[in-house]
Amino acid sequence: MGRGKPWTREDVIIAYALYCVIPFSKVNNSNQTIKNAAAVMERSPASLKMRICNLAALDPDFLATGRAGLTSVASLDREVYAEFSSDWQRLSATAEELLGLPIFDVAEPVYNGPDRRRKKTYAEISDKQARRFFRKSVIAAYEGRCCISGMTIPQMLIASHIKPYAVSDLQTERANPANGLLLNAFYDRAFDQGLMTVLPDLTILISDQVKEVYTDERTKEWLYSIEGTKIKRPARFAPNRDLLAYHNEYVFLR
Repeated sequence: MGRGKPWTREDVIIAYALYCVIPFSKVNNSNQTIKNAAAVMERSPASLKMRICNLAALDPDFLATGRAGLTSVASLDREVYAEFSSDWQRLSATAEELLGLPIFDVAEPVYNGPDRRRKKTYAEISDKQARRFFRKSVIAAYEGRCCISGMTIPQMLIASHIKPYAVSDLQTERANPANGLLLNAFYDRAFDQGLMTVLPDLTILISDQVKEVYTDERTKEWLYSIEGTKIKRPARFAPNRDLLAYHNEYVFLR
């Protein structure tokens, strides 16, 4: 199935979206998401897996980790990568529409008539879908581990926006996995409230406003002890330096 079948632009869009949301360690022929997508695309899981791996060769953040994608990169791959790597919300919406599967763990609400809850607008559906895509892609980038503590309990992990969601650009920032850090709930709250920040070189900084007031042993152990250390760099979608600078300037308490 799928042998010799030409790859279309639509196929590559699906492959790129899957590259974003599947941890690289789980990109294999037996991955259920890949198998389900391949069946819809009328391709073999091996063929789809190979295309996903090809896209790694276009990702500078992935290559910066010292790992290498496959060297055979088609011009169509480059075109799709260039088109969607700055329009994440459209990538997630387009891929899921083409595939017809809830690959980002969100399905379009069903409208059951006037006596039911009102029908959600397209914008609301798209926003929810983009949020799910963002979370799943950030989890994949960090291989499901908090970038500070290494915690792996899914219920305790949050895909935290570096530049706050409310002020992020709809097209280039809100669903951009490079605008995310995977943090456990404690560090997510501290980061969100400006009690800590991450410098462009990935070094953690704790607010003096906190250190001057709170001197209990638990705060020292859980918060102050990480100052000066670096977060774990993800396998792909490294935190954007400009977005980290925004957090340093406008969110961090000085």
